[in-house]
Amino acid sequence: MHHAELTTIQPVELLEVLKSYPFLAPYQLTFCAETEGGMPLYRSLFPVCETIAQSLLCGKACQTAVEDAVQRAMGENRAVVFRCQMGLLNFAVPLRGRDIPFTCLIGGGVREKDVDLAPMESLAQTDSVDAIALLEELENLVAVTEEEVTETARKVHELLPTLLGRNIHTLVFENTMRRLASISGVAGGIDAAKTADEVLGLLSETLGILFDIGRIAMLSPEGNSTFSMKGLWGMEPDLGTMPAARALSIFPRNRKENVVALDDECRTIFPEIAANKGLCIRFASNSDFLGIMVLFDAAITRRDKLLVQLVADRASAKLLRLQEEEKHSADNAQATKLMTMFTALSRAASKEELNERILAMAADLADASCGSLMFIDENGENLKIEAALGMNMQLAQSMVVQVGSGIAGKVAASGHPLLVNDIEKDKRIGIPNRPRFKTKSFVSIPIKLRESVAGVLNLSDKKNQGIFTEDDLNLLITFADHASIMIERALSIERADFLEQLSITDPLTGLYNRRFLKRRMEEELARSIRQNLSLTVMLIDLDNFKIYNDLCGHLAGDRALKKMARILSDTARQMDVVTRYGGEEFCIILPGTSKKESLFVAERIRREIEGEEFSHEENLPQGRLTASIGVSSFPEDGNTEAVLVKAADVALYRAKSEGRNRVVISGPPPAEEEQGTRLKTVTNLP
Repeated sequence: MHHAELTTIQPVELLEVLKSYPFLAPYQLTFCAETEGGMPLYRSLFPVCETIAQSLLCGKACQTAVEDAVQRAMGENRAVVFRCQMGLLNFAVPLRGRDIPFTCLIGGGVREKDVDLAPMESLAQTDSVDAIALLEELENLVAVTEEEVTETARKVHELLPTLLGRNIHTLVFENTMRRLASISGVAGGIDAAKTADEVLGLLSETLGILFDIGRIAMLSPEGNSTFSMKGLWGMEPDLGTMPAARALSIFPRNRKENVVALDDECRTIFPEIAANKGLCIRFASNSDFLGIMVLFDAAITRRDKLLVQLVADRASAKLLRLQEEEKHSADNAQATKLMTMFTALSRAASKEELNERILAMAADLADASCGSLMFIDENGENLKIEAALGMNMQLAQSMVVQVGSGIAGKVAASGHPLLVNDIEKDKRIGIPNRPRFKTKSFVSIPIKLRESVAGVLNLSDKKNQGIFTEDDLNLLITFADHASIMIERALSIERADFLEQLSITDPLTGLYNRRFLKRRMEEELARSIRQNLSLTVMLIDLDNFKIYNDLCGHLAGDRALKKMARILSDTARQMDVVTRYGGEEFCIILPGTSKKESLFVAERIRREIEGEEFSHEENLPQGRLTASIGVSSFPEDGNTEAVLVKAADVALYRAKSEGRNRVVISGPPPAEEEQGTRLKTVTNLP
């Protein structure tokens, strides 16, 4: 914005000053300026008789009357009182100023006390206008006498030279500073707002009051194709919708400014709103587009646009923060929901119950009403439904899909998920929708076990009749990856025979042995590397167990180890792998678990052992049988079985040396922390 534009007196600023005088309160005021040819041209910058182009009281003859009055006022350099075609009283006062872009002030919108019906009847007959409506508009105007209008015009003529001198600049400056102070105060309220509605409500109220704006609306994106339009100030709350293309045309991609004035195009963009112009404020930050606020028929100076931009930018930043907070909160809620689901999956008592839970949870995540979970048979040729939602299970179990044919079969063959918005229009499918499906959108996710496709998860018919989105797809892929761990575990248990079970089981405790631990950890590490998951190893050792054995005997020691195994099995999660590592030492693998998450599990185990009663434990140095725990995690502490176990063993040794009955996570020793190295130790004293 040029300096000259900021220092030049603007029409709206002069009007604000004039309207502060009580004797001008009944009048509608506007200005006219000379064209390049030197002839005065009437411009309805502000409404006279409501709006010249819309009012039933005004017509083409009004334009002629105004132009004639302006020519006389300018030519004779005096105030002129005149009547329009309806007999309404108006005045024209010439303006003489070196830094004003207009030459004549027009005042009007008042009538004489005695209404002359003749002009009204003539206008009604000529322009086919409702005479009753004309009379109602006429009666709503302020009634004055011609002498009062003449006196008002005289006062204005005497007042203008003073206002157009230094006085008006002072008044404008003072007014701007008052508004700036008000906006500064409002900024604190915007920052403290808790919701987007509070921000928009405060902003619209501020703009409406400070700049005398009668109507304010908000355009907000709804999906990819429409914008909702809601009234914020002086308008109905629900104003319907408009095509996204029309709303976005206000701010083309190459337009950098966030405040744009609409003039002739206002009626095209907002045909349902009776407004001649609009000031549009874009709320956006980088690639995030939040919406557009529209101030209808707003008379805003260039100076005031800067103030509007200032408070709008503050509101935009706050709206973006609220959006990010809402997304963060939603992500946290979603993560919590997923963790709850995974815990519920781990408690499934059978493979059938697991399949049903997986399908029901996936449908819940995507808000789907129909779906199926299919698995490939032993021959690897066909898919069979093992769980169904929204269809008869007996019928579903009789359905067989060949791998490579049909939608689910192609997903099973390719190993790639499929998201379809419209089954009939999607070129990858292009088939008529089947009658049993209410919508044409669906999603199919491959279920992979050790990188091999084992089945397909299918979902259809969103409950709101909408389409599945990329967000739905990504969420379901995440869920399927974790669910595959449960499925693989169920299949692994189902396929394990008795001899294999003996070879990998500790005969005393019934837990898996060290041989199984090594193999299982290699499998879980490979999965964690492929799927970018965390994995934690936990070594647990009974404190002073040799003393306990010596005092109580080996039979008591065996009973203590069995009790220890029971505690670990009951406390660990279904997905965790609990093993006897050797002697009084145990090891637990926690797939998909970070070091931070594992601390809660480790501490729970420590407390359970500490609280358990062991016979004759009162003879031990600490008066009870406790355990020390060392923790290490992939990828922080290593990417092989040997390295991770070694790291956990070092952490266990530190737990013993630091007083026993505590949890220590892998990391540098305390001495290094004093030298500035981060210490990764959590202690829990008895």
